[in-house]
Amino acid sequence: MNKRQKKKRNERQQLTIILSCNTMFRAEGYEKIRKNIEQQVRAGSVVVLPAYLRVEAIIQQDGSRRIEIKHESEVVYEK
Repeated sequence: MNKRQKKKRNERQQLTIILSCNTMFRAEGYEKIRKNIEQQVRAGSVVVLPAYLRVEAIIQQDGSRRIEIKHESEVVYEK
């Protein structure tokens, strides 16, 4: 696969999630939340959000993966 094909594939798979937060954090807290969500999106198709975050919008481009967003209260953990 040449460089041009890789670039097209990466552009097609972009995903933007706009969140709002009920509490105030320092910049490091927001960075930690962002990294956590990015890691969850890379790992699978389900993103689990803490109770204090709300999804305002999901912007998906053609060809991007479908993801499912759940809050911690909706998730049943198996032991």
